[in-house]
Amino acid sequence: MRRGKKVSWFLLFLIPLFILASCGSGTTESKTGTDAIEEHISTQLDLTGDGEGTFTITNESSEEAVLEMSSGQQIEFQLLNKANAVIYTYSTNKSFTNEMQEKKLRPSEEWTVPLNLEEELAGVPAGSYTLIVWSTASGLNEQKEKVAYELLTTPGKLVVQTQEVTFIGLVDPHSIEVKNVDGGTEVMQLSEVAISQFENLAEGTQLIIEYVEESGQKTVQTTFPAE
Repeated sequence: MRRGKKVSWFLLFLIPLFILASCGSGTTESKTGTDAIEEHISTQLDLTGDGEGTFTITNESSEEAVLEMSSGQQIEFQLLNKANAVIYTYSTNKSFTNEMQEKKLRPSEEWTVPLNLEEELAGVPAGSYTLIVWSTASGLNEQKEKVAYELLTTPGKLVVQTQEVTFIGLVDPHSIEVKNVDGGTEVMQLSEVAISQFENLAEGTQLIIEYVEESGQKTVQTTFPAE
């Protein structure tokens, strides 16, 4: 009888060890889903001398990769000014199919998407910006490529100019009155991006203003503190 009790206690001791070993074995599984996509897919942003660009997605793994997008939109990009304010977003005012899309890439295969920047940025003033591009595929949304971008001057394109002014006050929600370095006053329009920069701004604040001029009207794009 005593021998039987010893065997029973021994089995009860082994059972928990077996359960723990079974639970621990799951931690050695390989990454799947979005983790695998992030680990084995590389992205690259390239610009050409004429201001055009491409976004390349490469499958770095030894297995086929499947990129899944929730709509017909394959990429997204934004243009930021010197104040890091977004002045252009590719998907704004665009319509895409709502159906799930897939793109399969063989091992080492590249998928290059043209950005068509000349066409897309036709209404943006020439100047120095930051271009940020990323894939809309699941798992790649945060894998963004960033590069300094010089928007070229072309006939008819507005050019960003700089002026030091002293802020006098708001004329209305979309325009301001300022005093220039010669002591004269003038009224400037505010772009949608610039409106928030003048909320609660103290009268008499000295600023460096970036603006574009069209038909004699200056429109503020962004501001910087005067040194």
